[in-house]
Amino acid sequence: MAFLIADSELVIAAAAELEGIGSALSAAHAAEGPTTGVVAAAADEVSTAIAAVFGTYGQQY
Repeated sequence: MAFLIADSELVIAAAAELEGIGSALSAAHAAEGPTTGVVAAAADEVSTAIAAVFGTYGQQY
């Protein structure tokens, strides 16, 4: 038979830390949209290419 002894204060602290990590990840995902959805400044080829470069960089980040 196996027994488990757990310190409730440590479990509560670990749960709070995991909740903080989850909140940070949610904030990062919310900020991802504006970073990856770069719109070209003008209708020329250079602006479109630069927007694509920044969009790709945002996705890789």
